[in-house]
Amino acid sequence: MFKNWKKGLLAGMISISLLGTGYVGHDLISTPNALAKSASENAPGHQKNIAASQLDKIMERGYIRVGMTGDYKPFTYLNPETNEYEGYDVDAVKELAKDLGVKVRFVSTTWPDMMKDLQADKFDIAVGGVTRNTARQKTAYVSQGYITFGKVPLIRAEDKDKYLTIEDINKPSVRVGVNPGGTNESFVRQYLTNANVTVVQNNLDIPHLVADGTYDVMITDTVEAMTYAKADPRLYAALTDKPFTKSEKGYMIPRGDFIYASYLEMWMDEMKLQGKFDVLYKKWME
Repeated sequence: MFKNWKKGLLAGMISISLLGTGYVGHDLISTPNALAKSASENAPGHQKNIAASQLDKIMERGYIRVGMTGDYKPFTYLNPETNEYEGYDVDAVKELAKDLGVKVRFVSTTWPDMMKDLQADKFDIAVGGVTRNTARQKTAYVSQGYITFGKVPLIRAEDKDKYLTIEDINKPSVRVGVNPGGTNESFVRQYLTNANVTVVQNNLDIPHLVADGTYDVMITDTVEAMTYAKADPRLYAALTDKPFTKSEKGYMIPRGDFIYASYLEMWMDEMKLQGKFDVLYKKWME
């Protein structure tokens, strides 16, 4: 009896363990488990009838469409003398195209229209100082960050001790110039509700308007503020060591394309690993 009990227990254990292999029933060798098969087909690595990835389309057409504003130094700048884009992210996306084995076609956009243009398939990727945030992630895919920054005031050098807090700026007597549609305007609308705010359509004009006294403050990112202060001794980038906020820049592509997003993330990992982002930082920001 004891031997029969042991045999029964052993057979039961084998049957239970074989359930996970996809086979059940009296014929353990030949009867497939339909439920196990279904689970296998629905596993993350098993994708049936998947639509073509944007990555495939880019490589097939032979060029990548890059959306950028051309007004956000040192990330993107449309040089009027050459009619060519230049900047940190311009060089970065050329590296991306090189890795893909394709050419680059730049597509002009604006900060208010960038998300709408991306969703309308006017370009494959948006670059040029794009801030990572959850608001954008809700409607697009924003990559990992490649540089950390924060919002700071760009002011006249003579006022370097005058505008050091939000309270110093958030007054009706303080004139603030801001570009429309991006995170600079979002910050101003949230925190500087009492300041005298003017929306300036061309972001490139604002630093000069601060320098000549038209505006007192431009709220922008640390890297842009430092770029303009370095180029014009009349300007001063305040609080760059202790900005009002802390964020990261990233690249933005359409949502829902796992293959394309995975490639973008791996490419960025490689750029960091090989020190190429560091080279771009030294070229454009030091």
